[in-house]
Amino acid sequence: MKPRILLVEDDEGLGETLKERLEQDKYRVEWAKTISEAENLYRPNAFDLVVLDLRLPDGNGFDLAEMIVKKEKNLPFLFLTAQAGAQERLRGFELGAAEFIPKPFHLKEFLIRLERVISLTRPHYGQKWKMDTKEIHLDSFLIKNEDGTSTLLSKRDCSLLALLLTDPAKVFSRSEILDFIVGEDSFPTERTIDNAIVRLRDALGEGSIRNVRGVGYQWIGPLQPLV
Repeated sequence: MKPRILLVEDDEGLGETLKERLEQDKYRVEWAKTISEAENLYRPNAFDLVVLDLRLPDGNGFDLAEMIVKKEKNLPFLFLTAQAGAQERLRGFELGAAEFIPKPFHLKEFLIRLERVISLTRPHYGQKWKMDTKEIHLDSFLIKNEDGTSTLLSKRDCSLLALLLTDPAKVFSRSEILDFIVGEDSFPTERTIDNAIVRLRDALGEGSIRNVRGVGYQWIGPLQPLV
């Protein structure tokens, strides 16, 4: 599952382009066109990154950044703005901005710099998750239980679980799973996938993964990133 992004941009064309492109890359995006809309959308721990314009119809992006910093000090944010003079950049970095990208910009550069911010500020993002009372540690191949015990996962079971978590809204077909797992030990048949799902459900509970008959499998459990 990709990070959740709050995009604050009043330019309709640019906002639509950024939202569409980010969602193509599986980011989950909420788009606000004003400070007021952004304040209504913002909630502590609801987002993993904020992308801010400076000149907005009802105020300045610096003010919104200050509000966010007061409520959630560790939430990374970056500025995307035509107001990119030395004074603006200095103030932005003093507030704690992770990046300051001047307009106009190349979309590919924006995506690379955004991914860099996420990798630097959320180094374990996508590797550690919480599901109810259990913790999923993909980087350590284990599931931690509430009572302090742990369930170790095989490399291939962990790879299958990681795939399902990349996009919980999607039902992954058995052929997609086989294609993804190619080279991960020996994972040659659809029956092997079914057996791996049984083991994952034993470890995580029946409410974690559902079987869509004739299609494949989908993650359905509650999920929060551990950072």
